[in-house]
Amino acid sequence: MKPLALCVQMEKERLLRLSFLAMGLGVRVKSVDGAKLGQTLGALCGLDEEKPSPAPAQGVGEMLVLAFFEDAQLDRFLAALRQNDLIVPLKAVLTPNNRHWNCAQLYQELKSEAAAFAAQRGKQG
Repeated sequence: MKPLALCVQMEKERLLRLSFLAMGLGVRVKSVDGAKLGQTLGALCGLDEEKPSPAPAQGVGEMLVLAFFEDAQLDRFLAALRQNDLIVPLKAVLTPNNRHWNCAQLYQELKSEAAAFAAQRGKQG
């Protein structure tokens, strides 16, 4: 499958910039917001069937979910994001484990990981 970037809750201007960049690298972009936030990541990536699902009650902020990338492609894409000042702090790669999560579940996990890393950096500094 062609590499895919799920852009969750991304503002329109940033989404357009990222889409333009992705097009040049052969990466598909899919915007995810509203009712789609209740779908599993697998369904959003086209691996599973989408089922009626309410939007999560808890807030979901901006994040990027990357799927179907080979290692070198992923490195190039992430480098291009940095070079073009498209910083998305919360990023994840689709895995067999998170494939069945919805956006709110992944967002909470990424926020927890980011907080743990920040706390660890604080202890080291």
